[in-house]
Amino acid sequence: MEKFVSSKEIVERIEYLIEANNIPKSDFLKEMGISSGNMGDWKSERSTPNIHKLVRVAEYFKVTLDWLVTGKDRPAKEGDSLGKKLQSVGSVHELSEDEKAFIREYIEFTAYRKQGKRE
Repeated sequence: MEKFVSSKEIVERIEYLIEANNIPKSDFLKEMGISSGNMGDWKSERSTPNIHKLVRVAEYFKVTLDWLVTGKDRPAKEGDSLGKKLQSVGSVHELSEDEKAFIREYIEFTAYRKQGKRE
């Protein structure tokens, strides 16, 4: 029998994406039309996000809806360079905070070096 997916887990993935993309949470919530109260209700499992919001979030971050909801197999959509890099890592949730920070810094450094080569 499949494990029930909690809205708290969905919020954790959304928060991960916000952080990984260095987006201010308030800016993201405003752009998506999500109140901080709604996000809090989802996280505490008082309510669940509707499918329309989840589709918008998935499209915004270029991740699959399946990954956003279940956390399984985060196949990167076209143009999702962060997803492609993380896909080979395995489950991001299994990494320590130090490992996540190292990966984020490495990706930023790589982007910086590529930008310098183009100039």
